[in-house]
Amino acid sequence: MTPRAFQFEVPQQASEEQRALAELAELIDTLRGSVEQLAEAHVALTDRVDAFDAAGGWAPSGYCWRGLDADAARQLWAWLVTWTRWLVDRYGLAQDLGACWPAHPALVEELTALSVSWHHAYSGKADPDAPLRWHEALHRARHRWQAWDSTRCRHGHHTPRSGDTVWSQPWPDDAERAVTDDIDTRSHTTAPQPREGTT
Repeated sequence: MTPRAFQFEVPQQASEEQRALAELAELIDTLRGSVEQLAEAHVALTDRVDAFDAAGGWAPSGYCWRGLDADAARQLWAWLVTWTRWLVDRYGLAQDLGACWPAHPALVEELTALSVSWHHAYSGKADPDAPLRWHEALHRARHRWQAWDSTRCRHGHHTPRSGDTVWSQPWPDDAERAVTDDIDTRSHTTAPQPREGTT
């Protein structure tokens, strides 16, 4: 808060009008200080609300895979794998989305976009119909997944479609291998070197 600006002493020979004006100025100055305190409290409260606002908790600040270094990619991978596993379980998508999705860049980008959109759709800042629009985007995405299935890795062997289709148990190994390969190809953030003459 800025220091109070009003620091005027009323001389003893001041008229009643001058004393009234000085008193009014002091009250205005006090009010200004209170408003500034309220504004600071509002900013702090807004920051706290924003921290709780994200439906899925913490979310990485960068979503553009193209520009991520190894550390940022590691964080985004951990977040995306967790969210995608939830998505597949919640909506029964194992028959539509193969467990090897981390090895398919187009699917990684699509799922990243869906996850960012989902977090916003269920935040307190979203429009009431944002969750509905997100579900429409998910519906369109499922059709794109089939178009991107050029390697037929999900349907190379015929498997009867059923609602209880799940990813095979070694899926985390395949996913972790694709994540590790991606991180290893990225540049690493280096700590700043001390300047000469400093310790």
